[in-house]
Amino acid sequence: MIGRIIQWCVYNRAMVLLLTAFVIAAGIWSAKHINIDAIPDLSDVQVIIRTEYPGQAPQIVEDQVTYPLTTAMLAVPYAKVVRGYSMFGSSFVYIIFEDGTDMYWARSRVLEQLSSLGNRLPAGATPQLGPDATGVGWVYEYVLKTGKYCPDHPHTVYGDDIDTCPIDNQPLVRSELDMADLRGLQDWYLRYELTAVDGVSEVAPIGGMVKQYQVTVDPVKLLAFNLPLGKIKMAIQRSNIDVGGRLIEMSETEYMVRGIGYLGSLTDQQIAEASAQGQRVEELRAQTVLDELGEIALGADDQGRPIYLRDVAEVGLGPEIRRGVADWNGEGETVGGIIIMRYGENARTTIDHVKAKLRELEKGLPPGVAIEAAYDRSDLIDRSIDTLRHTLFEEITIVSLVCVLFLLHARSALVAAFVLPLGVLATLAIMVLFDISANIMSLGGIAISIGVMVDSSIIMVENAHKHVEYEKERVAEGGEPRSHRSVIAEAAAEVGPSLFFALLIIVVSFLPIFVLGEQAGRMFKPLAYTKSFAMAAGAVLAITIIPVLMGFFIRERTLPATWSSSRQWLISLAVILIPAGVLALMPLPVLRDYRWAMVITWVVLSALVIVPQKIPHEHRNPISRVLEAMYNPLFNFVMRYRLLTLVLAAALVLVTVIPLRQLGSEFMPPLEEGDLLYMPTTDPGLSMAKARELLQQTDKLIAQFPEVEKVFGKAGRAETATDPAPPSMFETTITLRRDKAQWRQIPVGRFFSDWPNWLKEPLADWFPLTRPITVDELVYGYALPGGPHVPGLNEIVQIPGLTNAWTMPIKTRIDMLSTGIKTPIGIKVMGPNLSTLAQLADQIATVVKTSEGTGEFTTSAFAEKSVGGNYLDIDIHRDQIARYGLTVGDVQDVIMSALGGMNISHTVEGLQRYPINVRYPRELRDNLPALKQALVAAPTGAQVPLGQLADVRIHKGPPMIKSENARLTSWVFVDIAGIDVGSYVANAQQAVASQVTLPQGYSIVWSGQYEYMQAARAKLMVAAPLAGVLIVLLLYMSTRSWLRVGIVLLAVPFSLIGAVWLLWLMDYHLSLAVWVGVIALAGLDAETGVVMLLYLDTSFNRFETEGRMRSPDDLWLAVHDGAVKRIRPKTMTVMAIFMGLIPLLWAHGAGADTMRRLAVPMIGGVTTSFILELLIYPVLFYLAKRVALHHRFSTATPQDK
Repeated sequence: MIGRIIQWCVYNRAMVLLLTAFVIAAGIWSAKHINIDAIPDLSDVQVIIRTEYPGQAPQIVEDQVTYPLTTAMLAVPYAKVVRGYSMFGSSFVYIIFEDGTDMYWARSRVLEQLSSLGNRLPAGATPQLGPDATGVGWVYEYVLKTGKYCPDHPHTVYGDDIDTCPIDNQPLVRSELDMADLRGLQDWYLRYELTAVDGVSEVAPIGGMVKQYQVTVDPVKLLAFNLPLGKIKMAIQRSNIDVGGRLIEMSETEYMVRGIGYLGSLTDQQIAEASAQGQRVEELRAQTVLDELGEIALGADDQGRPIYLRDVAEVGLGPEIRRGVADWNGEGETVGGIIIMRYGENARTTIDHVKAKLRELEKGLPPGVAIEAAYDRSDLIDRSIDTLRHTLFEEITIVSLVCVLFLLHARSALVAAFVLPLGVLATLAIMVLFDISANIMSLGGIAISIGVMVDSSIIMVENAHKHVEYEKERVAEGGEPRSHRSVIAEAAAEVGPSLFFALLIIVVSFLPIFVLGEQAGRMFKPLAYTKSFAMAAGAVLAITIIPVLMGFFIRERTLPATWSSSRQWLISLAVILIPAGVLALMPLPVLRDYRWAMVITWVVLSALVIVPQKIPHEHRNPISRVLEAMYNPLFNFVMRYRLLTLVLAAALVLVTVIPLRQLGSEFMPPLEEGDLLYMPTTDPGLSMAKARELLQQTDKLIAQFPEVEKVFGKAGRAETATDPAPPSMFETTITLRRDKAQWRQIPVGRFFSDWPNWLKEPLADWFPLTRPITVDELVYGYALPGGPHVPGLNEIVQIPGLTNAWTMPIKTRIDMLSTGIKTPIGIKVMGPNLSTLAQLADQIATVVKTSEGTGEFTTSAFAEKSVGGNYLDIDIHRDQIARYGLTVGDVQDVIMSALGGMNISHTVEGLQRYPINVRYPRELRDNLPALKQALVAAPTGAQVPLGQLADVRIHKGPPMIKSENARLTSWVFVDIAGIDVGSYVANAQQAVASQVTLPQGYSIVWSGQYEYMQAARAKLMVAAPLAGVLIVLLLYMSTRSWLRVGIVLLAVPFSLIGAVWLLWLMDYHLSLAVWVGVIALAGLDAETGVVMLLYLDTSFNRFETEGRMRSPDDLWLAVHDGAVKRIRPKTMTVMAIFMGLIPLLWAHGAGADTMRRLAVPMIGGVTTSFILELLIYPVLFYLAKRVALHHRFSTATPQDK
């Protein structure tokens, strides 16, 4: 069938060229419109339920909100984990779904389940779904920065280092906006405009003060006027409302009736007067609200005089209770915003739209306020894509040079190399069709395919050369000439089927990657898809367009030989110069940046196509002669000492077990994001004021490092369901400088370091005498050669009470929302009692820090403080309240509103909404004796002190309660260094099992990277053998011989020799990236094995056809011709693979670490596999054929022999 396809393409060239042009156009369009991101979205499909229950302690939130929600959500279809977080005033429930679940289907199922809860949740607790976003949705963060400005040029903000305007030398004025004003700008000006941007799911504010109107009631005055607290709340609520009175008709005109009752309502005239006087409308409206609040009537005294709110309470402005603060560069508190991208959107496009919108909105900010980027994912995206774009260019260039070098015929090399850009464009078009984004993994799949993609074309072109030579020899001997097209078709059809099957085997070898689930599958499936697409594209192109191009260009002349010399020169010059002139002179903006590059490219390519080039005979090719001269003695040796050769090969395979046993294991190599995230842990119960102070201290210490460009710190949580952080959790995003020249440099010893400067300086341009410090050295410090240790961030940022943890933004966000664990290893202790869980967690943390085999590798191990929160409990005596006719609810109303403070209404100030809060004075809420004197109004009119109705005491309790699948849990976070994750966990499990006794009803789950590693390993153990079986079946379909299948499969152990030893030399662990490289190597082994066997079979069949297979010596000659005489195409295909992978080794930047771990086993394996195949395959082929032909050889006559 493959042969017929090749024949059809050769004889229908116009149709094939038309389809090729369509593929090129589709690929170029796809390259411009494909979604771009840094990495695949590794997050689980999750739905978040956020429930605000203001003023409630974590235990109350857990009992009344989180537990009912988590138990209900366990019944949602395809939900695999339901994780709950109960903290002060808020509940977060994360429902993690099975892979492949549609996000919006999952959200609808959760909504259905929420509707079934009915009245199981308390009044005031309204659950809401979080944004339709994932763990990598935090794509952009910004801050509002105030400074100085020029009144005549107010749109530019200046820092403290300048006092006069650089434009007109006027004195600069400092912005007078405070944190509440900035937060108002964020909430009511920026937030909703940015939410409307395409691709944005939510804009989460962080930091600043939310303005609050505070009514501070004096209980003594309430007692004097005999007013209950409830009267005040009702009066405020009924004094802050607009109503409608339907319609009235007057003089044949309709009028809509409304009653103006909102506090702070201003007329248009008042607004105009305030603006004319230079007064801010916001200030006027706030003062009006305060005045009108004080004028609210509560009743009348005995003499009929009205009692106003101002008579029993103080009315003023203050901040709302907050659970998060932000800091900028250690300079002080700021207000920021977090852009959360919608699920499935294009990150690069979304960020561009957000930036454009911010530039537009910045013009409308008050003078002295500017917007500055705090974190920008697009930088990582650009660096990741640039890394692989440059690598792809280098690979294509190197592989093309390999083709030219081996073939010594530019047009033939051009034909072979043409499949590379065309294959890449075809792969991009398929990626767009399947909605696969361009990221380091998907483009990495193309990168590791470059060398293999061109192999089939190389073999076809080289075989065409051989057939052209045979045809010349046949015609010279008197044979009938055949058309050039038929010779090319015959050459392509001879090797096409085997090559097609070889590429198909490579595709099948990647099937184990497609069965991976969770984070492993999401990481590597894009690579597997694009690798498969690239291989499929290469296979299809090899049997369609390549035979057509060979017919055009594998000849000495492309112009008709019947044309005269002058005509050929004229046509040649016209083809070369006219299009070049058009490209050089055409006034198209799209050509501006690439005009001369396109002109030069056209001139070179057109000259290569038109200028006559003689096809060199293989034996005249110097590379062929050198390769044969090197290989021939080795071939003679192994064929003479066949048994010794096989024994040595088996010994090499067995010796490889030694380095294999020394390789560690890990889930994934770290992805170098280029930014850092500082996440220290401190004791719970930290006040927001202290958290702000610590945050500013740490940020200031971090910002002093020269490698740090900017620091954006956050303590507590932003107002989003995707950030369930307590106030004791700090997250500081550290943006590092991209220019490595600004980093500190470390001297590097070179062989020429002591040479004179005039000799040293030219070499130093190529081999620098210094290098910038690494990110690890920035964090953990470094030692100068022969000098002292230079401390890093971890040593400088040492604050008592803070336990440091350094990681990266995207990685941490994914890990925390997927497993909840922010360190490489997490230990989850599950059980029914929080106190017991806390004791077990502390015990486990101590064990891993002190035990042999774990202690020396543990950089930090800390257990969460499950019972470290501070509680003030008011235990109501039911018998006491009964004497006064009170209920528990009556007392709790006072606790919630008077003591805790309750938001009872909201002002409507244009588009802005601010809460009105009623509470007792601070001096009555800050100490126990005063709290006990708080008055509770009885139905009899008496005011009873709280201390007579309840016990008031302080004790320790949970600062935050976590649960997983409705079971309480406490976590131990473990950070390690100097050991792989797999070995550490094995040692730690043994130590914990021997030293920690779990009570009945308690269990331990090992989580973090280890959890993913185990899940991926379990699936690979099943999928890899199944893929092996499929490869065997495909090989049998291709070769129709189990013996040939066995010979081809011998390439696998041969390749493992180089793969394992090179991994050992590079000190790489066995990560999932390495295993993907090994799986890709297995496919390459099958391909190179099929190619090697193809040439041996072709040579043997030719000897058979010519009647020259009569004795063992003839068999030896046939094997010699198939091995030694065909060394050039074999070496060329392997060199294309090898050189195509080499650029991945020297690649630097985002994603380079992962690509190197993919490439190392492939490079090492291809090298040893090629060498051993050259030495072992001829021996095995010879032995197998000699046994098969034993009868013929033994019955041959002496004359035949």
